[in-house]
Amino acid sequence: MFVELNYEPLLEDFYNNGDLKIEAILKILENSGNHHSDAAGDHILKGSSDGTAWILTDWYVEIESLPKYGDKIRSVTWSQGATSMFSTSRDFELYKNGELCAKGTTRWIHFDLNQNRPSKITPELLAKYEPEQKSVFADSKLPKIEVPQTFTNKITLKPRRNDIDFNHHVHNLIYVDYAMEVLPEEVYAAHNFKKIRITYKNAVKEGEEICIKYACVTETHHVVFIYGTDNSLKTMIEFGE
Repeated sequence: MFVELNYEPLLEDFYNNGDLKIEAILKILENSGNHHSDAAGDHILKGSSDGTAWILTDWYVEIESLPKYGDKIRSVTWSQGATSMFSTSRDFELYKNGELCAKGTTRWIHFDLNQNRPSKITPELLAKYEPEQKSVFADSKLPKIEVPQTFTNKITLKPRRNDIDFNHHVHNLIYVDYAMEVLPEEVYAAHNFKKIRITYKNAVKEGEEICIKYACVTETHHVVFIYGTDNSLKTMIEFGE
């Protein structure tokens, strides 16, 4: 099942030069996935209240060109089916004015919230999504984020109440907002990233303080690692130009 979403961005979705923000691109893709879940009858909020949830573990997005203010934006998403008895993948395409401008993939684990462990994906649940045999990337293996030897910037902060989602964790896209805060001004101001890779290790929960660290790997690759106060790794993010 291919699910399409026509998106009308808000003014807050754009940089001051009229380019669509990377955070907005991820939001569009995420919302299109939620529409797919609704169409499949696997409603996100209902599943959470029943004690099960889809836990996002990975993002990888490549951007050909950023949509501009006034462009017609459309996303397409589909499930590729199970990658193990507990996990699945979802792919995305983003179009501006009918032309492909970005593509991405995600990895998910089906989780039992009451038992605090992965839950087996039943054939009945998988069938609801009507998986497609199509992949946006030739290589199904996602790029690995390497831990840098040293970090050059770091900040600490405590998540705001509005950062917490219905699972009582920091919402997955908020981590990108945190990463933007620690980037050097010249890197952030350029906002010419063409690739973004995210791996979620441990959720940040209500009341936790976090330490956000930045390193420049090469002139075109920047990484941000988010840690808890106990030094536990929460999230790894890599931006590529």
